Amino acid sequence: MREKQQVQTARIRVEIYIQDTDVFKKPERANCRSSEEMTLSVTAECGTSRDNSIVFSAISNDVVAADQAYQKLKHCINGLANEKLRMELRGILYPVFCHLYLEMLHAGNRQAAVQFMRSYQGDFTSDTEKDFLDELSSVFSIQDIELRPLVNVFRTRKYKVDLSDEAHIILQKFLTKYGHVILMQVINTHVTVIKNLSDLYASVDENEEDSEKKADVTINGHVEQPCGTGVDREMRELQEAIRLMRNTAHQPLRIFTVNNAIENASCGIITPNMDKLAAGFSTAEIRLWGIGETVLTRPRFRNPSIALACDPSPSVEILDEDEIDEAGAVVLRGHSDVIHDMRFIPEPEILLSVSSDKDMRAWRLNDYTCAAVYSGHNYPIWCMDTSVFNLYIATGSHDRTAKLWSLDRTFPLRIYAGHFLDVNCVRFHPNTQYLATGSSDKTVRLWNKDDGNLLRVYVGAQSTIFSVAFSPDGKYLASAGDDKSITIWDLATNAVLTELKGHQDSVMNLDWSSDGEFIASSSLDGIVHLWSTQECIKTGNVGSSNPTSTANPQIYTTNCSSILSLRYYNKNNSLVCIGTT
Repeated sequence: MREKQQVQTARIRVEIYIQDTDVFKKPERANCRSSEEMTLSVTAECGTSRDNSIVFSAISNDVVAADQAYQKLKHCINGLANEKLRMELRGILYPVFCHLYLEMLHAGNRQAAVQFMRSYQGDFTSDTEKDFLDELSSVFSIQDIELRPLVNVFRTRKYKVDLSDEAHIILQKFLTKYGHVILMQVINTHVTVIKNLSDLYASVDENEEDSEKKADVTINGHVEQPCGTGVDREMRELQEAIRLMRNTAHQPLRIFTVNNAIENASCGIITPNMDKLAAGFSTAEIRLWGIGETVLTRPRFRNPSIALACDPSPSVEILDEDEIDEAGAVVLRGHSDVIHDMRFIPEPEILLSVSSDKDMRAWRLNDYTCAAVYSGHNYPIWCMDTSVFNLYIATGSHDRTAKLWSLDRTFPLRIYAGHFLDVNCVRFHPNTQYLATGSSDKTVRLWNKDDGNLLRVYVGAQSTIFSVAFSPDGKYLASAGDDKSITIWDLATNAVLTELKGHQDSVMNLDWSSDGEFIASSSLDGIVHLWSTQECIKTGNVGSSNPTSTANPQIYTTNCSSILSLRYYNKNNSLVCIGTT
């Protein structure tokens, strides 16, 4: 036994001696290294001195070997007796599986990649994992990655996994003994493992400073930020928030309230980019507020040096340059009666308004002056709408007609006559070829925009129609009114598709989301309902004598005394409600 120990001691001594002699044999080499060599040496030493480094190697295109490597890792993890360790290490199985699938596609083995996905996709059961795998399974080439932002982010950013010391050691031992080159490559390139020293497996007596230092060490030798503060983790949290938003049963509702205007406020609207809010009042005034960081100021007004015949009347249009109320709103005056409806046109920055004074006015938002007055109706104008690209404007009036306008003509281009009572609402079809009007005569009519011919008459409402809305694809038309229900018409068959009941008061506002998945409605009692169109159409008894849907809407109590507007905006598909308190 002593002889064996002497042999081992002698062997160690010989190795040290050889190293020492090597150093002394080349003094000139050690002292004459260039700056590039010294930098390279220090870099190599730092890169190889990590206690958890893994050898980097070129990736293999052998899909069979990749499949076998994944199976070995899976069986190793599932074979652990300690459930806590098994659950920890399963966190690394998910990113490895996803990146192996992408590597197979990158190698041009689409069929093998699809088979790999189908074989092991069922191993992951959480909602986050299943949602992403559904997105990933639709990727069949490298070019497809660029078309899917979530997959692109997953591919280009590292995936963080928290492991305790014991789980980290088990992973190291597995990779040392069974780790295939493709497995090591995926972990090195796409995964960051953070050693969680705050776990029960961590030493209690360890210094706090040393714990923070070791927690920064990752499995690929790269120092990352502590757990929970890395950019990759923030990206994962953002993706989870996006997933929850997409899977929620309703879209978010934003409510803007106009205070102290219960009796006076008559209508409201927000600019498409949601930076200004305008409200019309029974006092014939329009007030304009900035939203967020937008601050409105009144520009100094100067009378033109030469008066033109087309200029508006100075007695009506010249406004006080300092006329901004105490709430910071710019006041627009020019109408002589109640304001009933408004629309924003973003490109020339124009605000359109209609009033009981029988006129439509266009207001410039750069200087808050009236640009034009459009006259043509014989009685008060109740409603208006703008077409796609804002080329045309339609208005509905107490004179039982709807009229078509363009900004470059102060007279109507078309007159749509046929209703027996007031035209309370008007809406353009998404293709701008048709126009829908709703009336107090309990009918909805569909018109040809260009020639003014009546195409369809939808009869069936029990009372006055106050609002109509087309679906974004132009296949359906929804109408609502005083009978507290919403009727959806199929334009192809001219039949009632379904009827939505749930409001306890007259439905005054109606709009369809830009993705076509929801219908929003509001009633006189300040209640907003959000209906899922898929659920409504599915549960509606199409073709029956009573096609009432059993769909349950999302219900919002706005606490507003009245709702002036309820519209979807393309910016984040936001549902915006304007009310009074």
